[in-house]
Parts: sequence; C-alpha cells; structure tokens
Amino acid sequence: MKYFTESEFNEFEKMDPKLLEKLDQLREAYGYPIKLTSTYRSPDHPIEAKKSKPGEHAYGAAVDIACVGGEATFKLVKAAIEVGFTRIGISRKNNFVHVGIGYDGAPPITIWTY
Repeated sequence: MKYFTESEFNEFEKMDPKLLEKLDQLREAYGYPIKLTSTYRSPDHPIEAKKSKPGEHAYGAAVDIACVGGEATFKLVKAAIEVGFTRIGISRKNNFVHVGIGYDGAPPITIWTY
C-alpha cells in the first residue's frame, strides 16, 4: 500500500487485498488525503448485527471515508467510479462515503444514500 498503513484498518488481516489495491488507486485519482472512518467490522458489531445478514464491512470488502461538503463528495465519488468501485453509499448527514467491492450474493453495481 502506497497511501495507507495497516494501523488505519481494524483487523487489517481480514481486509480483502483487492479492496486495498483499489483504495490506493482511489487516493491517487482523488488527489487528496483520505481518512478511513470504518473498515472491517465483525458480524457481531452493532451495525452489522442489526442487518438481516452482515454487509460488506464484515467481509473486509468495504470502507467508509470521511468526506465533508458537496464538492469533495462529488470528487470522491467520481474518482471511486473512475477506478472501478461499483458499490457506493453516500451519507451527507454523517459526512462519509462508503466504497466497496462486493461479496457473493451482493448486487454488483449499486449506489445509495443514507
């Protein structure tokens, strides 16, 4: 990894290597530092436990990135699409963007808001 350290990830060893590669590509395309706010979450994590089945974070296949403001959010989402992220969630209320690579059974291409 060029732009991130293992210490920025919760349980780094459980992160999907394809996601880590895409994150470096995203940071390069975005052109600004990226602050990760959520990485791996176990299926028992309160957010995951509320779901009918664990989501991308429980597979090490997604992260949330701090992002404040419309312009920054637009630029980050644009860069994410350019580097090949096909699962993107946008939370303007909580100022983050979710980027993921999916897992077996997940819709391969989707975008949503929180």
